[in-house]
Amino acid sequence: MSAKAIISLIAALAIAVSGIGAPAGVFAAQEVSDKELSGDKVPAKTGSPSAASGDTALKPGSTIPDEVKISGYYAFLAALSMLDRAASILREPAIAAAAAGAAKAADTAAALSGLEIPETAPDEDEESLWYCPDIPMKKEHQKLLWECCKERGLDYIDMLALIALESNFQEKCSNGKYKGYFQLSADHGPSLSKQLNTKNDPLDGAINIIWGTAFYSWILVDARVKDLEGKEKRDVALSIYQRGPGGYDRYGKNEKYLEKYYQKRDMIVKLFENR
Repeated sequence: MSAKAIISLIAALAIAVSGIGAPAGVFAAQEVSDKELSGDKVPAKTGSPSAASGDTALKPGSTIPDEVKISGYYAFLAALSMLDRAASILREPAIAAAAAGAAKAADTAAALSGLEIPETAPDEDEESLWYCPDIPMKKEHQKLLWECCKERGLDYIDMLALIALESNFQEKCSNGKYKGYFQLSADHGPSLSKQLNTKNDPLDGAINIIWGTAFYSWILVDARVKDLEGKEKRDVALSIYQRGPGGYDRYGKNEKYLEKYYQKRDMIVKLFENR
C-alpha cells in the first residue's frame, strides 16, 4: 500500500471517529423544522437510511450534548495522533505539520464554541506511541525521551535511531570523553548542566536524554539547518551533530554516518510496526 493510501485511510478514520459530520446533520434538521413552521412543504427523502431510523435519527431542533462533543474532540485528537505517527514512519513532514495544524484548529473550535474541555484529557493509549519492549532501553527512559521530543519539537523515531547509532541504547556507554546514550562530549558537561539545571553526570541516562535532545534541538535552529526541510534538514543536522559545525563547514555531509543512521532508523520503524 502506498504512503498516500495509508494517509488517506487514517484521515478518513479521523473524520469518522470524530463525528464532525454530526453538526451538519443538526443544521439540516433545523432547516427542515423552520420550513415546516413557515408552512413550506418539505420533500420526502426516499431510500435514506435516516428515514426509518426512528429514535436514532437527529430530530428537528435537536442539539448535540456536550459530552458527545467532548468525546468527538478526543477521538479526533487520537486519530490525528495516529496520522502524526504515520507521517513520522513514512517520513512525510508535511503530513505531520497538517496534523498539528488540525489539532490546533480543534482546540480553537472548542474554545470558540464555549465547550469546556477537562484539563486532564483521557488516556488515549499514548504509551503505544512511545513504548517498544523490543528496544533495549528502560521504559522510563523511553517515556522521558518521548516527553523531551514533544517539548522540543523533535521526531521521536529520529532520536531513537540516533541513540541506537551512537550507543546501541547502552546507558553507561563510554568512549573516551564521549558519554551515555547520545555520546555527548564530557567537555560540554559543565555548560549543559548549568544551562539545563541538571547535575553534571552524562552517564545518568535521564540527564543524558535531557542534554542530548536539547543539544540536537539547538542544531535544528542553526543557520545552516533552520531553513531546510525534510530529509535534507535531517541529513545536515545529523552531520553537524557528528562532525561539529566546523567539521561540517569543511567536509559537508557525512554520507557513511548517514547510511548507518538510516539503517538504524529502519530497524526502529520495524520494531514499532511488529509489536
